[in-house]
Amino acid sequence: MEGVRVSAATGVLKSLLCKLAALLEGEYKMHKGLRRDIAFLKDELSSMNALLEKLAEAEALDTQLREWRDQVREMAYEIEDYIDRYMNHHIHRDPDKPNAVMGLFWKGVCKVKSFGAHHEMAVQIKELKSRIIEASQRHDRYRLDAMVCSASSNAVRTDPRLPALFVEGASLVGIEGPKDELIKLVTDEEVSLKVVSLIGFGGSGKTTLANQVYQKAGRLFNCQAFVSVSQNPDIRKILRSMLSQIRKEDFPISRSSDEAWLINSMRDFLKDKRYLIVIDDIWSIQAWKTIKCALLENSCGSRIIVTTRNVSVAKSCCFPRLDLAYELRPLTEADSKILFFTRVFGSVEKCPLHLNEISTEIIKKCGGLPLAIITIGSLLTTKSDSREDWVRVRNSIGRGLEKNPHVEEMERILSLSYNDLTLQLKTCLLYLSMYPEDYEVQMEDLVRR
Repeated sequence: MEGVRVSAATGVLKSLLCKLAALLEGEYKMHKGLRRDIAFLKDELSSMNALLEKLAEAEALDTQLREWRDQVREMAYEIEDYIDRYMNHHIHRDPDKPNAVMGLFWKGVCKVKSFGAHHEMAVQIKELKSRIIEASQRHDRYRLDAMVCSASSNAVRTDPRLPALFVEGASLVGIEGPKDELIKLVTDEEVSLKVVSLIGFGGSGKTTLANQVYQKAGRLFNCQAFVSVSQNPDIRKILRSMLSQIRKEDFPISRSSDEAWLINSMRDFLKDKRYLIVIDDIWSIQAWKTIKCALLENSCGSRIIVTTRNVSVAKSCCFPRLDLAYELRPLTEADSKILFFTRVFGSVEKCPLHLNEISTEIIKKCGGLPLAIITIGSLLTTKSDSREDWVRVRNSIGRGLEKNPHVEEMERILSLSYNDLTLQLKTCLLYLSMYPEDYEVQMEDLVRR
């Protein structure tokens, strides 16, 4: 992805930095003052580029930060336009000369044109230089670096996985098959430790399924624990929670206990126990490696269930038993309809005839994702039974739904997956958004763009 011109995080800054470097290193004739100003632009923009990449990793941005980021991106576009015009003029300044006399004539014309171009370039670069200095001073004045660090930590939100832990089994749809398969995997007679990885998109029902298996199969084990990890895990807090759950009885655990003490305490307790541990929503291999240290490998038939959105993490957790990586499938069309109509009308039979066709179209757009079906269903409960309202909702799917608590919750859950992407993949996603819905994208065309 090194050749990508426009980045989701930095706009055209990377492309511009390459052009500025080429301008300084190439055989472009310019006076020392202009060369010095361009070198200044390159150094300042390099620092700004680094900060923009840092901003891209923050979950939420302050209004001032967003404003500053947008201004820097716009400046980069303007500077690139100026540089492109200058480089283009330099490349095409010497037309074919038919003879020596005409050659002298063109040489004089080019000198005049070149002087004008250099002067114009110098004026524009000085103007842009002053704007960049102003942007740098604004950055320092409002201490934007410090705001980047606190951007994600200021808002305290409810864990979106909590509702999944308290769903009544009778209200779940399409879960019986996967639940039975997983229960068979964790309750067989194999005595060696077995790690089952549950893989699925955000909102596909991983936490709900893992919790159902945990509730049903837990009684067959000596001890059990269910912990959530998340993108930025507090490993010490997770280990404390696991230890307190498996010990059950009053066991003093100091908040100051370090990771090593917690790991050793768990290993000592689990050495002769058949345990069931669910590690929900794990994002990194490093987090798994640390938590795994506490889970002693014994011959008591112990089981670990890991849920993740990341295939690499899933395979790492169950390695070398890659057959234990269980991919959660989308709901079937029949199950999707049951879930949707139950959420909107209370049952399938209560759907009005004039909404049948549009309902099928909406369900299809949800792609069998339980979170999407429940969210859209919840949104439609606030609408009238007029077909026009439902058509508007259908048309808005994929283009930005209206503001609604259910919709905002879905966006937050799905944004976790987006935020976890590398900057290169975010850029690739940006290019993919250029294509129409249901369009078959040719790889060569995407790479060319």
